[in-house]
Amino acid sequence: MAMKREEIERFRLEAYPADVKEQIYLTYEGVDGSTAEIPLHLIKGADSGPVLLMLAAIHGDEYEGVQTIIELGRMLSPTDIRGTLLMVPIANEYAYRAADRLTPEDGRNLAREFPGKREGTATERLAWHLGKGLIAKADFLLDMHSGGTYYEVPEFVGYYDNEDNDTGRRSRAAAEAFGFEVLWGHDQVSPGRTVSYAGDCGIPWLYTEAFGGRRVKYDEQQRLRQGALRLMRHLSMLANPTQWIQEEVIPEIRYRLTGSGDFDGSVTAEEEGFFIPSVALLQNVRQGDVIGNVYNGFGETIRSYRAICGGVIVGLAGTPALKQGSLVYLIARSHHPAQAGI
Repeated sequence: MAMKREEIERFRLEAYPADVKEQIYLTYEGVDGSTAEIPLHLIKGADSGPVLLMLAAIHGDEYEGVQTIIELGRMLSPTDIRGTLLMVPIANEYAYRAADRLTPEDGRNLAREFPGKREGTATERLAWHLGKGLIAKADFLLDMHSGGTYYEVPEFVGYYDNEDNDTGRRSRAAAEAFGFEVLWGHDQVSPGRTVSYAGDCGIPWLYTEAFGGRRVKYDEQQRLRQGALRLMRHLSMLANPTQWIQEEVIPEIRYRLTGSGDFDGSVTAEEEGFFIPSVALLQNVRQGDVIGNVYNGFGETIRSYRAICGGVIVGLAGTPALKQGSLVYLIARSHHPAQAGI
């Protein structure tokens, strides 16, 4: 398939005819005057329908979403869908090339930079073009993440939790249709994220998390791809859903978590050392429970970390050799086990 290039500020969905599949490099001017690129899979069905945007590798060391988009891009054709599927396999190629969470050119976190700046740093420019050029054009956003290098995270889907708002109601319904066992609803999210930008545009959204470790786990990957297909079914985008989704019953929801979901609010290390956790992901803890201990090489305890509140463990240090300022743990402050029919 021929690869085309198009300036992202000239990119218009309506310019593409129905029943088309394209691979496009959307281009814009980088900081040094060079041409920067955003790779895009575009699949436009013969019949009208919503525009679903999928993003992966906002952080360059998170690979599960990349594989999901590669697989879906190979599997699906225009005859398989209604509406338009936009998929960006590597949203931050700067960080992806460095296999890091941050953009090495400016040290910034793309997930905290939206809406960005057209004439800003490398990350600010990227955020500006992703936001204006793609997110604002979507009817629904799915942003795929994982623990990457630094975090250990349970598999879950996050959504906007607001029953008084149409965007919130649509986000929650989509999360329940996704088929993950853990849901995390957020009544508010930090500014600068893809999902907060989408919310400001009135666009419903989901994001996913997976374990991480700069590896793609086979079982997790199958569930993530199936979840993306279930989302498409929920949005009435699949022309023949049974071709892609065989199960009759969506997996049962085990946990419904609430809270901000902001990893910037995690407890971070105040010293260097080797961290050995005392808890597991999704374990219930009470305020004051021991989360884990930091040791020196001789096994002497440097510090014991305790839960600052009650809740469920949703983040742990992904690398045991802690450095000052690195994540130790994150707790979802409120939760309840899901009940059938909720």
